[in-house]
Amino acid sequence: MGLWVLIGLRLGILSTERVAFHGLGRGQNALAVTAVAYGGAALFLWAACLFLGQFRWQGEAFWPGAIYAVSFFLYTASLSEGPVSLVSAFANATAVILFLVAPVFDGLALAGIVLFGVGAAMLVPWGEGVSRAVWWMLLSDAALALGRILDSGVHGVASLPYAASLFSSVVLWLLVPVTAYGRWGDVRDLIRSRPGWGTLAAGANGFSYLTVFELLRLMPATLVEAVSAWAGVLAAAVGAVWFREGGGIKKLSASALMTFGTVILLFSQRSA
Repeated sequence: MGLWVLIGLRLGILSTERVAFHGLGRGQNALAVTAVAYGGAALFLWAACLFLGQFRWQGEAFWPGAIYAVSFFLYTASLSEGPVSLVSAFANATAVILFLVAPVFDGLALAGIVLFGVGAAMLVPWGEGVSRAVWWMLLSDAALALGRILDSGVHGVASLPYAASLFSSVVLWLLVPVTAYGRWGDVRDLIRSRPGWGTLAAGANGFSYLTVFELLRLMPATLVEAVSAWAGVLAAAVGAVWFREGGGIKKLSASALMTFGTVILLFSQRSA
């Protein structure tokens, strides 16, 4: 499979994931939505492991899974409640947070942060306040950044079984609140009432990782993240048109600015 085909798949699948999470989660309990989407993704990844002869549990994924469970729950809650054309752009804040953990300031990095900030201000104008869905996405980004830092300390494991183990660990951690709050009925009802959205969300979620896995064979991680950032623009376009969320031109422009800022920031750190 060619590089540009993989890039197109990555953008399409990641955008589809965000739209599918919104379709699956509208008006539903976020815990149940997270369990369905990530439980299905774990099954998808284990099937891929079995097909590729990599079916083995990676215990290193268990504790990072606790952090990712928080991040994924907040990500799902944000996409379930907020307009996908709005909240999707803020998923790129993970790159900004990781930069701020160990900043290396130069003109390029500052330009990236400014562009990101201008785009965010266009989406959330001063005086209107930040919605709960946006806050949830930003908190998800912070937890995801911590998860990425923990992942960076894991060495000598194959990516695919590690991802399958990580997603399974996320589901295991989610069992605690799902059971404590008695949400098993919501999980069952969601699977029955929205099987199409559930299958699409789970499949896109799992396949999204596989596209990363394949792209990392062909290009540096920084370029993969830069490619992924553009999914926010595509998701904003689909959300504005498909779900008729309104303000499409403004949201697309703001999302594009935030994405440009993210890409510039990523490349500034690559050259540092």
